[in-house]
Amino acid sequence: MRGTAALIVVIGVSLARPEPETRRGQQAGRPSLSDATPGSGINYRNVCGAPPAAKGWLPEGMGAGAAWLDYDGDGCLDLYLVNGSALDRRPGQGEPNKLYRGDGRGRFVDVTDRAGVGDRGWGYGVAVGDIDNDGYPDIYVTNMGPNVLYRNNGDGTFTDITARAGVGDASFGTSAAFFDFDNDGYLDLYVCNYIDFDISKVPRRGTKEAQRTTCMLRSIPVFCGPLGLPAAQDVLYRNNGDGTFTDVTRSSGVWLEKPRYALGVVTADYDNDGDQDIYVANDSVQNSLWQNQGNGTFKDVGVVTLTALNGEGDPQAGMGTDFGDYDNDGWLDLVATNFSQDLNTIYHNVAGKYFTDVSFAVGMQETFSALSWGTGFYDFDNDGDLDLFIANGHVYPQMDHYDIGSPFKQKNDLFINEGGRFRKAPAIGGLSVARSFRGAAFGDYDNDGAVDVLVTALDEPVLLLHNDTRPRGHFLEIRLVGTRSNRDGVGARVTVTAAGKKRIRERKGGGSYLSASDPRLHFGLGSAAEAELVEVRWPSGRKDVLHGVAADRLVTIKEGASGGP
Repeated sequence: MRGTAALIVVIGVSLARPEPETRRGQQAGRPSLSDATPGSGINYRNVCGAPPAAKGWLPEGMGAGAAWLDYDGDGCLDLYLVNGSALDRRPGQGEPNKLYRGDGRGRFVDVTDRAGVGDRGWGYGVAVGDIDNDGYPDIYVTNMGPNVLYRNNGDGTFTDITARAGVGDASFGTSAAFFDFDNDGYLDLYVCNYIDFDISKVPRRGTKEAQRTTCMLRSIPVFCGPLGLPAAQDVLYRNNGDGTFTDVTRSSGVWLEKPRYALGVVTADYDNDGDQDIYVANDSVQNSLWQNQGNGTFKDVGVVTLTALNGEGDPQAGMGTDFGDYDNDGWLDLVATNFSQDLNTIYHNVAGKYFTDVSFAVGMQETFSALSWGTGFYDFDNDGDLDLFIANGHVYPQMDHYDIGSPFKQKNDLFINEGGRFRKAPAIGGLSVARSFRGAAFGDYDNDGAVDVLVTALDEPVLLLHNDTRPRGHFLEIRLVGTRSNRDGVGARVTVTAAGKKRIRERKGGGSYLSASDPRLHFGLGSAAEAELVEVRWPSGRKDVLHGVAADRLVTIKEGASGGP
Protein backbone atom coordinates (compact mmCIF):
# COMPACT_ATOMS: atom_id res chain seq x y z
CA MET A 1 0.00 0.00 0.00
CA ARG A 2 1.02 3.62 -0.49
CA GLY A 3 2.72 4.93 2.62
CA THR A 4 4.28 1.61 3.61
CA ALA A 5 6.83 1.14 0.86
CA ALA A 6 9.49 3.08 2.76
CA LEU A 7 8.81 0.96 5.81
CA ILE A 8 9.55 -2.41 4.26
CA VAL A 9 13.09 -3.30 3.31
CA VAL A 10 13.43 -6.86 2.06
CA ILE A 11 16.72 -8.22 3.40
CA GLY A 12 16.29 -11.78 2.12
CA VAL A 13 13.48 -13.25 0.06
CA SER A 14 12.23 -16.81 -0.25
CA LEU A 15 14.65 -19.44 1.01
CA ALA A 16 18.40 -19.89 1.08
CA ARG A 17 17.74 -23.46 -0.07
CA PRO A 18 14.52 -23.31 -2.12
CA GLU A 19 12.00 -26.10 -1.84
CA PRO A 20 9.30 -26.97 -4.37
CA GLU A 21 6.42 -24.48 -4.34
CA THR A 22 3.95 -27.30 -3.73
CA ARG A 23 5.58 -27.97 -0.37
CA ARG A 24 5.56 -24.41 0.90
CA GLY A 25 2.49 -23.62 2.99
CA GLN A 26 1.16 -27.17 3.15
CA GLN A 27 0.03 -28.55 6.47
CA ALA A 28 3.15 -28.61 8.62
CA GLY A 29 5.06 -31.86 8.75
CA ARG A 30 6.70 -33.48 11.74
CA PRO A 31 9.51 -31.20 12.94
CA SER A 32 12.94 -32.57 12.16
CA LEU A 33 16.26 -31.35 13.56
CA SER A 34 19.51 -32.73 12.14
CA ASP A 35 23.06 -32.53 13.49
CA ALA A 36 24.76 -29.94 11.29
CA THR A 37 27.90 -29.62 13.42
CA PRO A 38 30.15 -31.72 11.13
CA GLY A 39 31.39 -29.53 8.32
CA SER A 40 30.21 -26.33 10.02
CA GLY A 41 33.72 -25.20 10.93
CA ILE A 42 32.84 -24.85 14.61
CA ASN A 43 35.81 -26.19 16.56
CA TYR A 44 34.98 -25.74 20.22
CA ARG A 45 34.94 -27.89 23.33
CA ASN A 46 33.69 -26.69 26.69
CA VAL A 47 35.97 -26.68 29.71
CA CYS A 48 34.28 -26.32 33.09
CA GLY A 49 36.51 -27.46 35.90
CA ALA A 50 37.82 -30.99 36.25
CA PRO A 51 36.79 -33.84 33.93
CA PRO A 52 33.36 -35.28 34.76
CA ALA A 53 34.58 -38.13 36.95
CA ALA A 54 36.68 -35.77 39.10
CA LYS A 55 34.28 -32.86 39.61
CA GLY A 56 33.89 -31.87 43.24
CA TRP A 57 32.51 -28.34 43.31
CA LEU A 58 29.28 -26.68 42.19
CA PRO A 59 30.88 -24.27 39.66
CA GLU A 60 32.25 -27.27 37.74
CA GLY A 61 28.79 -28.46 36.74
CA MET A 62 27.38 -25.26 35.23
CA GLY A 63 28.58 -25.35 31.63
CA ALA A 64 28.45 -22.23 29.47
CA GLY A 65 26.22 -20.38 27.04
CA ALA A 66 26.14 -19.22 23.42
CA ALA A 67 24.82 -16.27 21.45
CA TRP A 68 23.57 -15.68 17.92
CA LEU A 69 24.29 -12.18 16.65
CA ASP A 70 25.10 -10.36 13.41
CA TYR A 71 28.24 -8.57 14.57
CA ASP A 72 29.26 -7.28 11.12
CA GLY A 73 25.84 -6.36 9.75
CA ASP A 74 25.99 -8.61 6.68
CA GLY A 75 22.59 -10.19 7.33
CA CYS A 76 24.05 -13.56 8.38
CA LEU A 77 24.06 -14.80 11.95
CA ASP A 78 27.40 -15.17 13.68
CA LEU A 79 28.08 -17.24 16.79
CA TYR A 80 29.71 -16.39 20.12
CA LEU A 81 30.67 -19.25 22.42
CA VAL A 82 31.61 -18.77 26.07
CA ASN A 83 34.17 -21.06 27.69
CA GLY A 84 35.36 -21.76 31.20
CA SER A 85 38.40 -22.67 33.25
CA ALA A 86 39.50 -24.98 36.06
CA LEU A 87 40.12 -24.62 39.77
CA ASP A 88 43.84 -25.26 39.39
CA ARG A 89 44.32 -22.52 36.79
CA ARG A 90 45.27 -18.97 37.60
CA PRO A 91 42.72 -16.19 36.98
CA GLY A 92 42.67 -15.15 33.34
CA GLN A 93 44.10 -18.48 32.17
CA GLY A 94 40.85 -20.15 31.15
CA GLU A 95 39.93 -21.37 27.71
CA PRO A 96 39.29 -18.42 25.37
CA ASN A 97 35.77 -17.58 24.28
CA LYS A 98 35.20 -17.87 20.52
CA LEU A 99 33.54 -15.73 17.85
CA TYR A 100 32.61 -17.45 14.59
CA ARG A 101 31.58 -15.49 11.51
CA GLY A 102 28.71 -17.13 9.65
CA ASP A 103 28.31 -17.14 5.86
CA GLY A 104 24.55 -17.74 5.87
CA ARG A 105 25.01 -21.22 4.41
CA GLY A 106 25.99 -23.16 7.50
CA ARG A 107 29.74 -22.51 7.48
CA PHE A 108 31.54 -20.64 10.26
CA VAL A 109 35.05 -19.18 10.48
CA ASP A 110 36.87 -18.43 13.74
CA VAL A 111 37.51 -14.66 13.87
CA THR A 112 38.17 -14.42 17.61
CA ASP A 113 41.70 -13.06 17.45
CA ARG A 114 40.94 -10.41 14.85
CA ALA A 115 37.77 -9.36 16.67
CA GLY A 116 39.48 -9.23 20.06
CA VAL A 117 36.75 -10.97 22.06
CA GLY A 118 38.60 -14.02 23.42
CA ASP A 119 38.15 -13.37 27.13
CA ARG A 120 39.87 -16.03 29.24
CA GLY A 121 38.03 -15.71 32.51
CA TRP A 122 35.91 -18.57 33.87
CA GLY A 123 33.01 -17.77 31.60
CA TYR A 124 29.39 -18.80 31.93
CA GLY A 125 26.88 -16.53 30.22
CA VAL A 126 26.51 -13.99 27.43
CA ALA A 127 24.13 -11.17 26.56
CA VAL A 128 24.04 -9.17 23.33
CA GLY A 129 22.73 -5.65 22.78
CA ASP A 130 23.49 -2.36 21.06
CA ILE A 131 24.33 -0.27 24.12
CA ASP A 132 25.15 2.93 22.20
CA ASN A 133 22.56 2.72 19.39
CA ASP A 134 25.22 2.75 16.66
CA GLY A 135 23.74 -0.21 14.80
CA TYR A 136 26.33 -2.76 15.90
CA PRO A 137 25.67 -5.34 18.65
CA ASP A 138 27.91 -5.31 21.71
CA ILE A 139 28.74 -8.36 23.84
CA TYR A 140 28.57 -8.83 27.61
CA VAL A 141 30.20 -11.91 29.16
CA THR A 142 29.49 -13.14 32.68
CA ASN A 143 32.27 -14.85 34.61
CA MET A 144 33.05 -16.29 37.96
CA GLY A 145 35.02 -13.16 38.64
CA PRO A 146 34.94 -9.84 36.77
CA ASN A 147 32.50 -9.71 33.87
CA VAL A 148 33.49 -8.17 30.52
CA LEU A 149 31.77 -5.73 28.15
CA TYR A 150 32.99 -5.62 24.54
CA ARG A 151 31.98 -2.60 22.47
CA ASN A 152 31.56 -3.31 18.75
CA ASN A 153 33.72 -0.86 16.77
CA GLY A 154 31.79 -1.45 13.54
CA ASP A 155 34.86 -2.62 11.63
CA GLY A 156 34.93 -6.26 12.69
CA THR A 157 36.74 -5.55 15.95
CA PHE A 158 35.68 -4.95 19.55
CA THR A 159 37.10 -2.96 22.45
CA ASP A 160 36.95 -4.00 26.10
CA ILE A 161 35.23 -1.04 27.78
CA THR A 162 34.36 -2.78 31.04
CA ALA A 163 36.23 -0.43 33.33
CA ARG A 164 34.96 2.76 31.72
CA ALA A 165 31.39 1.43 31.52
CA GLY A 166 31.41 0.35 35.16
CA VAL A 167 29.85 -3.08 34.61
CA GLY A 168 32.68 -5.38 35.71
CA ASP A 169 30.77 -7.03 38.54
CA ALA A 170 33.17 -9.53 40.14
CA SER A 171 30.60 -11.93 41.60
CA PHE A 172 29.57 -15.32 40.16
CA GLY A 173 27.71 -14.21 37.03
CA THR A 174 25.34 -16.52 35.18
CA SER A 175 22.64 -15.28 32.79
CA ALA A 176 22.25 -11.63 31.80
CA ALA A 177 19.77 -9.55 29.80
CA PHE A 178 19.90 -6.24 27.96
CA PHE A 179 16.58 -4.38 28.11
CA ASP A 180 15.31 -0.81 28.46
CA PHE A 181 13.51 -0.76 31.80
CA ASP A 182 12.90 3.01 31.84
CA ASN A 183 12.13 3.42 28.11
CA ASP A 184 14.71 6.18 27.68
CA GLY A 185 16.03 4.70 24.44
CA TYR A 186 19.14 3.05 25.90
CA LEU A 187 19.60 -0.59 26.84
CA ASP A 188 20.06 -1.30 30.53
CA LEU A 189 21.51 -4.53 31.91
CA TYR A 190 20.32 -7.14 34.41
CA VAL A 191 22.98 -9.58 35.66
CA CYS A 192 22.14 -12.79 37.52
CA ASN A 193 24.57 -13.92 40.21
CA TYR A 194 24.67 -17.38 41.76
CA ILE A 195 26.79 -18.06 44.85
CA ASP A 196 29.62 -16.38 46.73
CA PHE A 197 32.57 -18.59 45.83
CA ASP A 198 36.26 -17.89 46.43
CA ILE A 199 38.47 -20.11 44.26
CA SER A 200 41.51 -19.29 46.39
CA LYS A 201 39.90 -21.00 49.39
CA VAL A 202 39.00 -24.29 47.69
CA PRO A 203 40.68 -27.27 49.44
CA ARG A 204 42.93 -29.45 47.32
CA ARG A 205 41.29 -32.57 45.92
CA GLY A 206 41.72 -35.68 48.03
CA THR A 207 42.24 -33.84 51.32
CA LYS A 208 40.02 -34.31 54.37
CA GLU A 209 38.80 -30.73 53.94
CA ALA A 210 37.65 -31.53 50.42
CA GLN A 211 35.88 -34.69 51.58
CA ARG A 212 33.88 -32.65 54.09
CA THR A 213 32.29 -30.72 51.21
CA THR A 214 30.49 -33.83 49.92
CA CYS A 215 26.71 -33.97 50.26
CA MET A 216 24.14 -36.71 49.69
CA LEU A 217 21.44 -36.82 47.02
CA ARG A 218 19.11 -39.81 47.39
CA SER A 219 21.94 -41.57 49.26
CA ILE A 220 24.38 -40.76 46.45
CA PRO A 221 27.50 -38.72 47.36
CA VAL A 222 27.64 -35.53 45.27
CA PHE A 223 29.17 -32.07 45.46
CA CYS A 224 27.20 -29.61 47.57
CA GLY A 225 24.99 -26.68 46.70
CA PRO A 226 23.46 -24.36 46.25
CA LEU A 227 21.46 -24.67 49.48
CA GLY A 228 23.77 -24.13 52.42
CA LEU A 229 26.07 -21.88 50.40
CA PRO A 230 25.82 -18.08 50.48
CA ALA A 231 23.89 -16.66 47.52
CA ALA A 232 25.17 -13.69 45.53
CA GLN A 233 23.22 -10.51 44.82
CA ASP A 234 21.90 -9.81 41.31
CA VAL A 235 22.79 -6.45 39.77
CA LEU A 236 20.77 -3.98 37.69
CA TYR A 237 22.71 -1.38 35.70
CA ARG A 238 21.09 1.71 34.20
CA ASN A 239 22.57 2.90 30.90
CA ASN A 240 23.54 6.58 31.22
CA GLY A 241 23.60 7.06 27.45
CA ASP A 242 27.26 8.09 27.38
CA GLY A 243 28.94 4.68 27.39
CA THR A 244 28.72 4.31 31.16
CA PHE A 245 26.29 2.53 33.47
CA THR A 246 25.11 3.17 37.03
CA ASP A 247 24.37 0.40 39.52
CA VAL A 248 20.72 0.98 40.49
CA THR A 249 20.14 -2.36 42.20
CA ARG A 250 19.07 -0.77 45.47
CA SER A 251 17.27 2.31 44.20
CA SER A 252 15.26 0.27 41.66
CA GLY A 253 14.02 -2.15 44.29
CA VAL A 254 15.56 -5.38 42.95
CA TRP A 255 18.04 -5.65 45.82
CA LEU A 256 17.21 -8.57 48.12
CA GLU A 257 18.03 -8.94 51.79
CA LYS A 258 18.39 -12.65 51.06
CA PRO A 259 19.63 -13.29 47.49
CA ARG A 260 18.24 -16.25 45.56
CA TYR A 261 20.81 -18.26 43.51
CA ALA A 262 19.86 -16.78 40.14
CA LEU A 263 20.50 -18.81 36.98
CA GLY A 264 18.11 -17.68 34.24
CA VAL A 265 16.54 -14.35 33.30
CA VAL A 266 14.10 -13.10 30.67
CA THR A 267 12.51 -9.68 30.28
CA ALA A 268 9.15 -8.99 28.64
CA ASP A 269 5.88 -7.13 29.18
CA TYR A 270 3.80 -9.83 30.85
CA ASP A 271 0.99 -7.45 31.93
CA ASN A 272 0.72 -5.52 28.63
CA ASP A 273 1.25 -2.12 30.24
CA GLY A 274 4.02 -0.99 27.89
CA ASP A 275 7.14 -1.59 29.96
CA GLN A 276 9.38 -4.59 30.47
CA ASP A 277 9.21 -6.80 33.52
CA ILE A 278 11.87 -9.26 34.70
CA TYR A 279 11.51 -12.95 35.49
CA VAL A 280 14.40 -14.70 37.23
CA ALA A 281 14.68 -18.49 37.57
CA ASN A 282 16.39 -19.26 40.87
CA ASP A 283 17.95 -22.54 41.95
CA SER A 284 16.22 -24.38 44.83
CA VAL A 285 14.39 -21.30 46.15
CA GLN A 286 11.46 -19.21 44.97
CA ASN A 287 11.67 -17.50 41.58
CA SER A 288 11.31 -13.74 41.14
CA LEU A 289 8.89 -11.80 38.95
CA TRP A 290 9.88 -8.14 39.06
CA GLN A 291 6.95 -6.05 37.90
CA ASN A 292 8.02 -2.75 36.35
CA GLN A 293 6.24 0.08 38.17
CA GLY A 294 6.83 2.54 35.33
CA ASN A 295 8.79 4.96 37.51
CA GLY A 296 12.22 3.34 37.50
CA THR A 297 11.40 0.85 40.25
CA PHE A 298 10.30 -2.77 40.44
CA LYS A 299 8.14 -4.83 42.78
CA ASP A 300 8.55 -8.57 43.29
CA VAL A 301 5.12 -10.01 42.50
CA GLY A 302 6.24 -13.62 42.16
CA VAL A 303 4.16 -14.83 45.09
CA VAL A 304 0.96 -12.92 44.26
CA THR A 305 1.14 -13.89 40.56
CA LEU A 306 1.81 -17.54 41.50
CA THR A 307 5.10 -17.68 39.56
CA ALA A 308 7.46 -17.89 42.54
CA LEU A 309 6.54 -21.52 43.26
CA ASN A 310 4.91 -24.36 41.38
CA GLY A 311 1.21 -25.14 41.55
CA GLU A 312 1.72 -27.23 44.68
CA GLY A 313 3.34 -24.31 46.48
CA ASP A 314 6.86 -25.71 46.36
CA PRO A 315 10.08 -24.02 45.26
CA GLN A 316 11.87 -25.67 42.36
CA ALA A 317 15.44 -25.69 41.08
CA GLY A 318 15.00 -23.10 38.34
CA MET A 319 17.60 -23.14 35.56
CA GLY A 320 16.35 -21.58 32.31
CA THR A 321 13.29 -19.57 31.38
CA ASP A 322 11.38 -17.91 28.54
CA PHE A 323 8.21 -15.96 27.81
CA GLY A 324 5.93 -16.85 24.89
CA ASP A 325 2.24 -16.83 23.99
CA TYR A 326 1.84 -20.56 23.37
CA ASP A 327 -1.98 -20.44 23.17
CA ASN A 328 -2.25 -17.26 21.05
CA ASP A 329 -4.53 -15.44 23.48
CA GLY A 330 -2.49 -12.23 23.44
CA TRP A 331 -0.78 -12.75 26.82
CA LEU A 332 2.78 -13.96 27.32
CA ASP A 333 3.03 -17.27 29.14
CA LEU A 334 6.10 -18.52 30.94
CA VAL A 335 8.31 -21.61 31.15
CA ALA A 336 10.88 -22.45 33.82
CA THR A 337 13.15 -25.50 33.54
CA ASN A 338 14.04 -27.47 36.64
CA PHE A 339 16.05 -30.30 38.22
CA SER A 340 15.34 -33.98 37.59
CA GLN A 341 12.55 -35.79 39.44
CA ASP A 342 10.47 -32.66 38.99
CA LEU A 343 8.47 -31.17 36.14
CA ASN A 344 9.46 -28.29 33.97
CA THR A 345 6.83 -25.69 34.72
CA ILE A 346 4.49 -23.95 32.29
CA TYR A 347 2.69 -20.94 33.74
CA HIS A 348 -0.38 -19.76 31.84
CA ASN A 349 -0.88 -15.98 31.92
CA VAL A 350 -4.39 -15.01 33.04
CA ALA A 351 -4.91 -11.52 31.60
CA GLY A 352 -1.74 -10.18 33.21
CA LYS A 353 -3.16 -10.56 36.72
CA TYR A 354 -1.73 -13.93 37.73
CA PHE A 355 -0.51 -17.23 36.27
CA THR A 356 -1.70 -20.80 36.67
CA ASP A 357 0.59 -23.83 36.70
CA VAL A 358 -0.68 -25.88 33.75
CA SER A 359 2.33 -28.19 33.48
CA PHE A 360 0.33 -31.42 33.77
CA ALA A 361 -2.49 -30.16 31.59
CA VAL A 362 -0.19 -29.27 28.68
CA GLY A 363 2.01 -32.39 28.79
CA MET A 364 5.09 -31.56 30.86
CA GLN A 365 4.89 -34.81 32.85
CA GLU A 366 7.25 -36.25 30.22
CA THR A 367 10.01 -33.99 31.57
CA PHE A 368 10.05 -35.57 35.03
CA SER A 369 13.24 -37.60 34.67
CA ALA A 370 15.23 -34.96 32.78
CA LEU A 371 17.42 -32.27 34.33
CA SER A 372 16.70 -29.27 32.13
CA TRP A 373 18.49 -26.01 31.31
CA GLY A 374 18.24 -23.90 28.16
CA THR A 375 14.77 -23.47 26.71
CA GLY A 376 12.74 -21.42 24.28
CA PHE A 377 9.26 -20.96 22.81
CA TYR A 378 9.68 -21.03 19.00
CA ASP A 379 7.59 -22.16 16.04
CA PHE A 380 9.67 -24.99 14.57
CA ASP A 381 7.16 -26.10 11.91
CA ASN A 382 5.83 -22.64 10.97
CA ASP A 383 2.24 -23.63 11.72
CA GLY A 384 1.62 -20.49 13.78
CA ASP A 385 1.88 -22.09 17.23
CA LEU A 386 4.89 -21.80 19.52
CA ASP A 387 6.61 -25.11 20.20
CA LEU A 388 9.02 -25.67 23.08
CA PHE A 389 12.67 -26.79 23.02
CA ILE A 390 14.43 -27.94 26.19
CA ALA A 391 18.13 -28.76 26.67
CA ASN A 392 18.83 -31.58 29.14
CA GLY A 393 21.79 -33.01 31.04
CA HIS A 394 22.63 -33.98 34.60
CA VAL A 395 25.22 -32.28 36.80
CA TYR A 396 26.42 -35.43 38.56
CA PRO A 397 28.31 -38.02 36.44
CA GLN A 398 27.86 -40.56 39.23
CA MET A 399 24.16 -40.79 38.34
CA ASP A 400 25.17 -43.37 35.73
CA HIS A 401 26.15 -45.77 38.54
CA TYR A 402 22.68 -45.72 40.08
CA ASP A 403 19.40 -46.77 38.54
CA ILE A 404 17.35 -43.62 39.17
CA GLY A 405 16.19 -42.99 35.59
CA SER A 406 18.17 -39.79 35.08
CA PRO A 407 21.57 -40.41 33.45
CA PHE A 408 24.40 -37.88 33.21
CA LYS A 409 24.16 -37.62 29.41
CA GLN A 410 20.63 -36.91 28.22
CA LYS A 411 18.80 -36.14 25.00
CA ASN A 412 17.24 -32.78 24.31
CA ASP A 413 13.47 -32.47 23.98
CA LEU A 414 11.33 -30.77 21.36
CA PHE A 415 7.67 -30.45 22.31
CA ILE A 416 5.25 -29.78 19.46
CA ASN A 417 2.33 -27.50 20.18
CA GLU A 418 -0.93 -29.19 19.21
CA GLY A 419 -3.75 -26.83 20.07
CA GLY A 420 -2.28 -25.72 23.38
CA ARG A 421 -0.95 -29.12 24.45
CA PHE A 422 2.62 -30.24 23.88
CA ARG A 423 3.56 -33.57 22.32
CA LYS A 424 7.12 -34.80 22.66
CA ALA A 425 8.80 -35.26 19.28
CA PRO A 426 10.58 -38.57 18.60
CA ALA A 427 14.25 -38.72 19.62
CA ILE A 428 15.54 -39.11 16.07
CA GLY A 429 18.11 -37.22 14.03
CA GLY A 430 19.76 -34.48 16.06
CA LEU A 431 17.40 -35.16 18.96
CA SER A 432 18.98 -38.61 19.41
CA VAL A 433 22.31 -37.13 20.53
CA ALA A 434 22.94 -37.56 24.26
CA ARG A 435 25.30 -35.28 26.19
CA SER A 436 25.14 -33.26 29.37
CA PHE A 437 23.65 -30.26 27.60
CA ARG A 438 23.35 -26.76 29.04
CA GLY A 439 22.71 -23.55 27.07
CA ALA A 440 20.43 -23.23 24.04
CA ALA A 441 20.49 -20.36 21.54
CA PHE A 442 17.85 -20.10 18.81
CA GLY A 443 18.22 -18.53 15.38
CA ASP A 444 17.78 -18.96 11.63
CA TYR A 445 21.48 -19.20 10.81
CA ASP A 446 20.98 -20.05 7.12
CA ASN A 447 18.10 -17.62 6.46
CA ASP A 448 15.75 -20.30 5.16
CA GLY A 449 12.81 -19.25 7.33
CA ALA A 450 13.12 -22.04 9.91
CA VAL A 451 14.36 -21.74 13.48
CA ASP A 452 17.59 -23.65 14.20
CA VAL A 453 19.24 -24.32 17.58
CA LEU A 454 22.79 -24.26 18.96
CA VAL A 455 23.13 -26.28 22.17
CA THR A 456 26.18 -26.23 24.43
CA ALA A 457 27.30 -29.22 26.48
CA LEU A 458 29.34 -29.63 29.64
CA ASP A 459 32.95 -30.58 28.79
CA GLU A 460 31.99 -31.48 25.21
CA PRO A 461 31.56 -29.87 21.77
CA VAL A 462 28.45 -27.90 20.89
CA LEU A 463 25.56 -29.37 18.91
CA LEU A 464 24.32 -27.36 15.92
CA LEU A 465 20.78 -28.45 15.06
CA HIS A 466 19.46 -27.54 11.62
CA ASN A 467 15.70 -27.39 11.15
CA ASP A 468 14.88 -29.76 8.27
CA THR A 469 11.12 -29.84 8.77
CA ARG A 470 9.30 -30.61 5.49
CA PRO A 471 6.76 -29.53 4.59
CA ARG A 472 6.46 -26.44 6.72
CA GLY A 473 4.27 -23.36 6.70
CA HIS A 474 4.93 -19.88 5.40
CA PHE A 475 6.86 -17.45 7.59
CA LEU A 476 7.79 -13.86 8.28
CA GLU A 477 10.98 -12.75 9.97
CA ILE A 478 11.02 -9.19 11.29
CA ARG A 479 14.03 -7.05 12.13
CA LEU A 480 13.25 -4.01 14.24
CA VAL A 481 15.17 -0.73 14.10
CA GLY A 482 14.30 1.72 16.85
CA THR A 483 14.75 5.47 16.46
CA ARG A 484 13.08 7.04 19.48
CA SER A 485 13.21 3.64 21.21
CA ASN A 486 16.44 1.69 21.70
CA ARG A 487 17.82 0.75 18.30
CA ASP A 488 17.43 -3.01 18.91
CA GLY A 489 13.72 -2.53 19.56
CA VAL A 490 13.94 -4.53 22.79
CA GLY A 491 10.54 -4.26 24.44
CA ALA A 492 8.64 -3.84 21.17
CA ARG A 493 5.49 -5.93 20.71
CA VAL A 494 4.70 -7.15 17.18
CA THR A 495 1.27 -8.50 16.26
CA VAL A 496 0.85 -10.29 12.94
CA THR A 497 -2.59 -11.08 11.54
CA ALA A 498 -2.64 -13.76 8.83
CA ALA A 499 -5.69 -15.70 7.62
CA GLY A 500 -7.65 -13.88 10.31
CA LYS A 501 -5.48 -15.21 13.15
CA LYS A 502 -3.44 -12.94 15.43
CA ARG A 503 -0.06 -13.93 16.78
CA ILE A 504 2.22 -11.87 19.02
CA ARG A 505 5.96 -11.88 19.50
CA GLU A 506 7.95 -9.58 21.73
CA ARG A 507 11.56 -8.49 21.35
CA LYS A 508 12.64 -9.88 24.68
CA GLY A 509 15.81 -9.49 26.69
CA GLY A 510 17.69 -12.59 27.80
CA GLY A 511 15.88 -15.93 27.84
CA SER A 512 17.00 -19.58 27.89
CA TYR A 513 20.04 -20.35 30.08
CA LEU A 514 23.33 -18.41 29.86
CA SER A 515 22.52 -17.62 26.22
CA ALA A 516 21.23 -15.07 23.69
CA SER A 517 19.20 -15.75 20.57
CA ASP A 518 18.51 -14.33 17.09
CA PRO A 519 17.41 -10.69 17.47
CA ARG A 520 14.93 -11.08 14.61
CA LEU A 521 11.34 -12.05 15.41
CA HIS A 522 10.05 -15.20 13.71
CA PHE A 523 6.41 -15.85 12.82
CA GLY A 524 5.08 -19.07 11.35
CA LEU A 525 2.04 -18.33 9.18
CA GLY A 526 0.83 -21.80 8.31
CA SER A 527 -0.91 -21.84 4.92
CA ALA A 528 -1.24 -18.04 4.72
CA ALA A 529 0.90 -16.57 1.93
CA GLU A 530 0.40 -13.05 3.21
CA ALA A 531 -0.01 -11.18 6.47
CA GLU A 532 -3.01 -8.89 6.24
CA LEU A 533 -1.69 -6.74 9.07
CA VAL A 534 1.60 -6.23 10.91
CA GLU A 535 1.43 -3.93 13.94
CA VAL A 536 4.39 -2.78 16.03
CA ARG A 537 4.03 -1.21 19.47
CA TRP A 538 7.36 0.37 20.28
CA PRO A 539 8.71 1.00 23.81
CA SER A 540 8.42 4.73 23.10
CA GLY A 541 4.65 4.33 22.67
CA ARG A 542 4.77 4.82 18.91
CA LYS A 543 2.87 2.46 16.65
CA ASP A 544 3.63 1.36 13.10
CA VAL A 545 1.19 -0.52 10.90
CA LEU A 546 1.83 -2.43 7.66
CA HIS A 547 -0.82 -3.91 5.37
CA GLY A 548 -0.59 -6.77 2.90
CA VAL A 549 2.90 -8.06 3.68
CA ALA A 550 3.91 -11.02 1.51
CA ALA A 551 5.21 -14.07 3.37
CA ASP A 552 8.52 -15.95 3.19
CA ARG A 553 10.87 -13.04 3.66
CA LEU A 554 12.77 -10.97 6.17
CA VAL A 555 11.33 -7.51 6.68
CA THR A 556 13.03 -4.57 8.40
CA ILE A 557 10.69 -2.16 10.17
CA LYS A 558 12.08 1.22 11.19
CA GLU A 559 10.31 3.01 14.00
CA GLY A 560 8.07 5.83 12.78
CA ALA A 561 8.42 5.08 9.07
CA SER A 562 4.69 4.46 8.64
CA GLY A 563 3.83 7.83 10.13
CA GLY A 564 2.03 6.32 13.09
CA PRO A 565 1.61 8.16 16.40
